[in-house]
Amino acid sequence: MESKVNYTLVGLFVLLLSTMLIAFAFWLGKHNDDESHYRHYKVYISESISGLAPEAAVKFNGVDVGLVESIQINPNNSEEVELVLKIQKETPIRTDSTATLKFFGITGLAFIEINGGNKNSPLMITSDTDLAVIPTAPSLIKRLDETLSTVITKLSKTLDHTNAIMSDENTQNFSQTLKTLKILTQRINSYQDEIDLLLKNSIQTGQNIDQAMLKVGDSASSVKSSMDTFKVTMSERLSPTMKSWEATSKKTNALLEKIESSMERGDYDLKSIATQSTVELNERLVQSRILQNEMEITLKSLRESPSDLLFKQSKPNLGPGE
Repeated sequence: MESKVNYTLVGLFVLLLSTMLIAFAFWLGKHNDDESHYRHYKVYISESISGLAPEAAVKFNGVDVGLVESIQINPNNSEEVELVLKIQKETPIRTDSTATLKFFGITGLAFIEINGGNKNSPLMITSDTDLAVIPTAPSLIKRLDETLSTVITKLSKTLDHTNAIMSDENTQNFSQTLKTLKILTQRINSYQDEIDLLLKNSIQTGQNIDQAMLKVGDSASSVKSSMDTFKVTMSERLSPTMKSWEATSKKTNALLEKIESSMERGDYDLKSIATQSTVELNERLVQSRILQNEMEITLKSLRESPSDLLFKQSKPNLGPGE
């Protein structure tokens, strides 16, 4: 007798048993996931989170430390997305830590990367009733997008300026300028010989000026020497005359004092006094005439040849038999 097997019932039994085993494993894993070992934080992102899903990984400097528990639009700001992160309790989230949206590869799954911040910064305090907010930093894609937008804007402005510069009027003016420069260059080339001659003359003029300055220096030295000679000559010629005049003046004064003294003593022998005084006075007059003649000779020589006073050397007095 062959036994009849109901394969439908067997299949249902196997399916039910498998479902129960999966549910039990899930419950067991969830039960073992003690909430006391985690802390919750909020993150607000103002860019697209395409590719990021609940249960996505949260990494701290590249190490898995938790997951994204929930994703929703920020009820207070529709331009932001609110994320609730479930992070292991021992993870050092500090006040200067930042959260960034990153991707596995270029187009891979998205995850949240937390930067550790400075080790000396205080830890961020959070609670189940008041979740701390981790500041965000722009993702690589957002930075590239902003940079490209800036570059495109600048390129657009540059093209606008270029188009304005390369207008028909400016192009025509530029062409005219090139033609003018060409004509000017040709004219300069035609005067090349004259330019070379001018440069040579300039060099020669500079040399002449240098020589003239040297001559001026020599002339100044010569003038100084001539002035010194003039002083010496005048001293040599006039000094004896002045000494003679001074001696004559002294003798005349002495004679007058002698006459005055005789008159005070009561010597009224006028003939004797007059005779003696007349002789001495005649001597003084003769010396005065000699002095006057010497001065007239000196002045006459200066009028006739002033240069002799500066440059003419006096002949030395010759001795006997010379």
